[in-house]
Amino acid sequence: MIPALILGSLVVVVCIAAGEMLQRFGVPALVMFLVLGLLAGSVGPWGPITFEDYHIAEMICSIALVFIIFYGGFGTNWKTAKPVVAESVLFSTLGVLITAGVVTLFAHFVFSLSWAESFLIGSVVSCIDAASIFSILRNRKLSLKYNTASVLEIEGGCNDLPAYMLTIVAIIILQGESADLVAINVVLQLVVGVFVGTIIALVIVWVLGRIGSSLPEGMGLLVVLAVAVLSYAFSTYLGGNGYLSCYLCGIILGNSAIPKKHNIVLLFDSIDWLAQIMIFFLMGLMATPERLPAMILPALGLTAFLLFIGRPAAVFAIFPWFKPEGIRNNWRKGLFISWAGIRGAASIVFVFMALAAGVVLQFDLFSLIFMVALYSILLQGSLFVIAAKKLNMIDSEGNYLMSFNDFREQSPQSFFRIRVEEDDSWAHKAIRDIQMGPNLLIVMIRRGDESLAPRGSTVIEPGDVLVLTGESYCEDTSTEITQITVDAANPWSNRQIKDLDMPEKALIVSIVRNNQAITPKGDITILPGDVLTLFGWH
Repeated sequence: MIPALILGSLVVVVCIAAGEMLQRFGVPALVMFLVLGLLAGSVGPWGPITFEDYHIAEMICSIALVFIIFYGGFGTNWKTAKPVVAESVLFSTLGVLITAGVVTLFAHFVFSLSWAESFLIGSVVSCIDAASIFSILRNRKLSLKYNTASVLEIEGGCNDLPAYMLTIVAIIILQGESADLVAINVVLQLVVGVFVGTIIALVIVWVLGRIGSSLPEGMGLLVVLAVAVLSYAFSTYLGGNGYLSCYLCGIILGNSAIPKKHNIVLLFDSIDWLAQIMIFFLMGLMATPERLPAMILPALGLTAFLLFIGRPAAVFAIFPWFKPEGIRNNWRKGLFISWAGIRGAASIVFVFMALAAGVVLQFDLFSLIFMVALYSILLQGSLFVIAAKKLNMIDSEGNYLMSFNDFREQSPQSFFRIRVEEDDSWAHKAIRDIQMGPNLLIVMIRRGDESLAPRGSTVIEPGDVLVLTGESYCEDTSTEITQITVDAANPWSNRQIKDLDMPEKALIVSIVRNNQAITPKGDITILPGDVLTLFGWH
């Protein structure tokens, strides 16, 4: 027991440390988890770790994938992603079907496999690995043009669901079940999955809106974790698609006014990383090194086919329907999205599902997908930034966090305020006529007892207090932004802003009520449940 604990702890520490070093050279950290698992299954201080139970592996990885998919939905900024929802959903549904179809043809004619087994291979590799893509975008602080990050974010979060259903269908066919059962299974999964995920999310949002602010620190995370598992387990129990349920649940919760969401996101990010470590480490642990060489060339061929034919075929079959950026830019965007189709965690989980179901296969599916995942992460992940630069897809003026709904303090921006005097150059000028430095933005104007929303036509008057945001080089960064949720016991509850007992230099920057933003003015009454953003509160 003690040696296992020591070894397990060392695995996590070494994976993270080595992964961070690899990422400096552009290599995704997930490669290290896969390789370390392979080494642990071959050598070790207490001998190689022997683990060959596909049922246990499938159970562990399925729960890990629940957290990854839920967090993918929870972190989706719906306002930013809304303009690209249509194309993203098509990529994650029709795109998955096209990818699975062309890979099925490839496996059947190149590997000489049966149609059913070829379809299983196509289903397993038909989805992209959102976790790898998000990790690269965040770690490299990469902002992409034309809402491309949002497209990949929604596709990566959604495409696991149809790929999962295709994998289930392939398993049912290989087990010799009837076509009627396949059709019923697909419809049941969709209907039950959507219904359960939506209902559970709405109920929890209602509950947290009333008791969330009174929960101790960390308790909100436990509630969210329980909800993620509940949405998956209850939907699966009723015959629905558990992954679809937990993804929808994550989107609704992540875009709702949940108290203490900042703390939940910080902790959930670590859980998401742990889930990825478990999946990739288990994949490496259960691999048989002696069988991998036989899959080097077949996996390389399949990876090349996916990269240069399968994925582009799916992307460009859909892309002509969406040309908001112009034909030339649309092609560059399409080529980059094709390159970004990294295969990883979900494909690994689907392999465990198939092997745990006991289907008889002619091909070594496990070793094939192991090598495909390794090739894909190494090649596409390592050259991700280079591809973005070559295709001129990097938005040097954008904020890479805008597409993520994660509220983490990773932005280089700071808030500060200035008071405008009569002899200042900004006095009596409209905001659109003011010459401001790059990345400098007026976010609020305090005029007497009122807080004004700045517009281009707004004229700055002497005595106005301006709240600005800019890069961290701004000198006055001592004042902090604080967010609170007002409950019935709060002394501000049911009182107008002008009557509040606040520090002289404090400002209410914004009010969110029932997911709607309200401009704070002196005659606005604060109500229980309001989420207030405070500036200058100590």
